[in-house]
Amino acid sequence: MLLAFLLAATLVGPADVESLAAAADAVVYGQVVRRSSAWAPGGGQIFTTVVLRPIETWKGASAGEVSILVPGGELGELSQTVQGAAAFSDAEEVVVFLHRRAPGTYGVERLALGKFVVGAPAGSLKRAHRDRRGLTCLRCDPAESDDLPLEELRARVLGSVQR
Repeated sequence: MLLAFLLAATLVGPADVESLAAAADAVVYGQVVRRSSAWAPGGGQIFTTVVLRPIETWKGASAGEVSILVPGGELGELSQTVQGAAAFSDAEEVVVFLHRRAPGTYGVERLALGKFVVGAPAGSLKRAHRDRRGLTCLRCDPAESDDLPLEELRARVLGSVQR
């Protein structure tokens, strides 16, 4: 139990869909097309650039590919893991809440809390799921949705953006 507590990352909420959408510069539903890792200037930390092909852009961002910089990654035999950071897989479909880091480059809003993986159980409509394993969230409502139909997530984001 103590080990699990020591490995947990503490993030600050709220992390409900409406709060994430309001704080984000962009919200994109897309597919990971490539990932590449490199040392940060000056060395010491690895960052991974994740490139998404947008399926839909729900707020901000351009119509072209979207570059997301996330802390951690793998270079050769070296691997750095940053607790609480969003992790991405090749060809994964995601909805991400993004903040602008630099022109043309984004970061994930509130780290892993700003990423939902999209999938469809056999014979079902697509759902969006957020993974909070290893995370502790201060100022998060225990009733915040982590698994919801993709269309509901879309409607909630668009509804909060239009306010």
